Amino acid sequence: MQVIMVEVKDSAGLKILQGLEQANIIKLLPSKGEDAKPKKLSERLRGSISKETARQMQVEVEQMRKEWQLRDS
Repeated sequence: MQVIMVEVKDSAGLKILQGLEQANIIKLLPSKGEDAKPKKLSERLRGSISKETARQMQVEVEQMRKEWQLRDS
């Protein structure tokens, strides 16, 4: 058995494939969400670090910004 990906150009092509599936010649597999709207990066990464780690990182970033401002003065 071999798995291949096919792009269906119109509804007639889909009907042909569905007919082949009904004849037990092929099996149609569901798509992997390619038609779904892609998630924002922030949504995909949400929860990847703890709130405490995020707070610590924010404090460090603020400290670095202050240091750069003092350096440029």
